Amino acid sequence: MQPERFYQRFENGSSLSRNWDRVTSEDSERLFPVRGDGLCVLLINAPIREWSYPNIMPLGQGYVASVAIMDGHRVEVLDLNAERLGPVKSSLKEFDRWIRKKIEEKLTAINPDVICIGGIITQYKRIREITRICRELKPETPVVLGGGIASCMPKFMVKRLPIDVAVQEEGEVTFSEVLHRIEKKKSFEGVPGTVYRHRTGNGDFEIRDNGFRPSLVSRRDGLDCSPWPLRSRWPIDDIYKVNPIGHLNWESKWKDGAASSSGKFSVAVLGSRGCPYSCDYCYTDYLGKKYRLRGPKDLVDEMEYLQKRYHVSYIHFLDDLLMTDYRWALAFFKELTDRRKSTGFEVMWGGTCRTNIIADDILRARRENRLNILELGYEVGMRQAGYGIETASPKVLKLIDKSGQTPEKMELAIKETIRVLGYADCSFMIGSPGESKESVRETVDFCKRTGLRPEVFFFTTAYPGTEFWALALEKGLIAKATTGTKGPAGEDIIEQYFLKLDEQGEEVRTNFSDLPDEEIVELSWSAINESGAQNTCSHPHTGETQRREPILSR
Repeated sequence: MQPERFYQRFENGSSLSRNWDRVTSEDSERLFPVRGDGLCVLLINAPIREWSYPNIMPLGQGYVASVAIMDGHRVEVLDLNAERLGPVKSSLKEFDRWIRKKIEEKLTAINPDVICIGGIITQYKRIREITRICRELKPETPVVLGGGIASCMPKFMVKRLPIDVAVQEEGEVTFSEVLHRIEKKKSFEGVPGTVYRHRTGNGDFEIRDNGFRPSLVSRRDGLDCSPWPLRSRWPIDDIYKVNPIGHLNWESKWKDGAASSSGKFSVAVLGSRGCPYSCDYCYTDYLGKKYRLRGPKDLVDEMEYLQKRYHVSYIHFLDDLLMTDYRWALAFFKELTDRRKSTGFEVMWGGTCRTNIIADDILRARRENRLNILELGYEVGMRQAGYGIETASPKVLKLIDKSGQTPEKMELAIKETIRVLGYADCSFMIGSPGESKESVRETVDFCKRTGLRPEVFFFTTAYPGTEFWALALEKGLIAKATTGTKGPAGEDIIEQYFLKLDEQGEEVRTNFSDLPDEEIVELSWSAINESGAQNTCSHPHTGETQRREPILSR
């Protein structure tokens, strides 16, 4: 007998039963009729990267939408990112009024029982605005926060935003239990994976932390028993597949994000969750603390469905890292090969890789006289490999805990990627601990030596939940980025930092080096010009293409 709710199928991350239906398509969605006592669940996707075309459906919301459907709830979506259609060319005040109007219309039309919003920390300003509007218009309706923004600083978010509960890390199981508690009008006490407001009377509350929930386990006992993202409620055909993330259109990616003229229609998938590495600048816990892989069959099933349903030519993996496990990669390649023979399924695909993993296999392949992992991948559709190189300085690599990477391995991986795939999609950072004139020169010379035209040079930015964040607080850099003066950062200063924190810290940046800010800025600009990096974008209000200069706030 099928358990009553999705969360009841799991105990300590393991599936209690493998023999039950799940959402995998628009057809399977019909297996789960809305219960008479089910909730009306509104999912709101906040705007992001307003200077670009909307290009990625919010997969996290897609996953929890499937869970809500499986639990018998009704799911409605307000995608404020997709509905803007293109780069925002109006004034920000006009855009703000548009957002409010859209929210008002949706809340009036559906009268939701629960409002859910998620995203990443760079969306803090928009998410604060949206939650305030929702609380104003529907003061008694529970508001749930999810995604990376809920995981990196949950207590701060519950305190500063008008929300009732934050769902930490991997959200499906926790979200199911949260909805069940709301449906039964019960407290969130004891729900693992949540931080919530406990009402104490007279409008006051205290923040309670229920700790973390164990991550879903790999393959058949966990990830492969979970639903696929419910894509049917998002405008894939009209918006997301025609303005893809841009990895096969990389030369125009940083101009305006538009890729529809290329014909490389794209959607995104997840083949794994978590990351086996812990680079100091990166936050990955929002997908769970453990690194886990999906089974190749279930993954290729989803890829084949996406091609048939949306007629895409490219599938992009949003994984933190792709192909970290050689045995899994071989099984994945075999599944793609077998599927091509049995059904004719073929599609281009790609994602983020790591140079030391690729380089190590190239060296093994030479010793064993076999094809390397890039060559094997190319035979089954791999056409893109992205690398977060960050720096070519051995000293800086060590200081940011870029474990296993060396300039020698990076060079080998990049040259082989260019040979096999035609190009390498690489990004770099300027301003890390230990950065100097010499380290920047090492990086620029590395680009020239490998024939690499970098995707972009980013300026170092401190994101909460990372070692960079802890270091920035210790050195007073959060206060400096916000006020111009180094010092301690209380909640008000931290919030001001978040409000200014755009995709790559366009307004607030953190210089971790011992060099003066002005010198780091000049070094950044020189590296961009000398290497030919793609630091260009469309101005969010005029539409004019211009350089994205790495300038520190004053």
